[in-house]
Amino acid sequence: MFKKWLNRLEERVTQISNRIYQPRIFSFEWLLVLISYGYGLGAGLRLWLYEKEILKQKTLPCFVISIGNIVAGGAGKTPMAIYVAELIKKMGKQPVVISRGYKGKYKNDSMIVTDGNMIFSNAENSGDEPHMMAKRRSFPVVVGKDRFKAGMRAMDAFNPDVIILDDGFQHLKLKRDLDLLLLDYLNPLGNRRFLPAGRLRETPKSSAQRADVLIFTRSPDKEGNSENINRVLQYYPDCLWFKTVHAPFIFKHFVHNKNLTDSITDVGMLRGKKALLFSGIAKNKSFYHAMKELGVNVLDHLEFKDHYRYKKSDILMINKSAATVCADVIMTTEKDWAKLDQDTNWILDLIVMGIQIEFEDSQVFESLLNSRLKNNE
Repeated sequence: MFKKWLNRLEERVTQISNRIYQPRIFSFEWLLVLISYGYGLGAGLRLWLYEKEILKQKTLPCFVISIGNIVAGGAGKTPMAIYVAELIKKMGKQPVVISRGYKGKYKNDSMIVTDGNMIFSNAENSGDEPHMMAKRRSFPVVVGKDRFKAGMRAMDAFNPDVIILDDGFQHLKLKRDLDLLLLDYLNPLGNRRFLPAGRLRETPKSSAQRADVLIFTRSPDKEGNSENINRVLQYYPDCLWFKTVHAPFIFKHFVHNKNLTDSITDVGMLRGKKALLFSGIAKNKSFYHAMKELGVNVLDHLEFKDHYRYKKSDILMINKSAATVCADVIMTTEKDWAKLDQDTNWILDLIVMGIQIEFEDSQVFESLLNSRLKNNE
């Protein structure tokens, strides 16, 4: 009973924090705003203590890149970490990605999730995003709440040239050489209130003192309305900025009946497919809209909360819903697939969609990164 009540409370807070509102006195929103003032004061004090070097930063013996945001959830930090790690590999260097492992149940200070080939943990222990990255089998991934200790473990195990902090912008305990700050193009600053009344972790003004590069994610393919960017850039007058898009691709296609179905490898082959979607990510609607833009005939979309742990009853419901709406395929995200039992029995083909980052000025970004790495040698 208490867990259900807690889940409902969490859902209500999330709904409120994602919209613009004026709280009525003594309302639930008003209470959240009061709490958010406390959060903002605490965040500001912590930043001041590091700025005055009352709290000391620790330094790793390699180049450190932080990827993060100031608005909680859904800016595309993990796809960006994957993009940067693979770009660094292309430059002939060895990267390691370090993540906090949010909601992971690992016991020690840190844990190696993958060495870039073998996977040593599951999503429940390591956290969803680290396990999703591990399934790329492209680079080592280490989790640890203390990123310095996790970084030293990575140094001992892999001797990397570069360590990439996934969601590390507010982890001031560890000194970094390059800070990449991500903002959602369509909603860069949320409702401008601190958690839990809004989604802000810190103010744009405070983040501008540390951000080296500003990256707008989920930008429209066409120029569109640039007012969002202009409003944000006033806080970051000297910051280099880029626009990126989230380009969906087919990460996996699990064929239900190999005698009847050919494997779908290109997103163009999805056009006209009647699909049941299910997802449990920070911005479920973004998955829905992305599939609609690809021409998928979305019959239904089952939405779960971010970091949701799927149960057998959920799989039964998904299969039943797919049959009820007469879908051709079932579709989900790469992050959701990382949490699923790989032996799950699906009544239809399962298509797992991944996201890859595409820069509007990819060569400029690559040159910037290459230059910063060379200057550090």
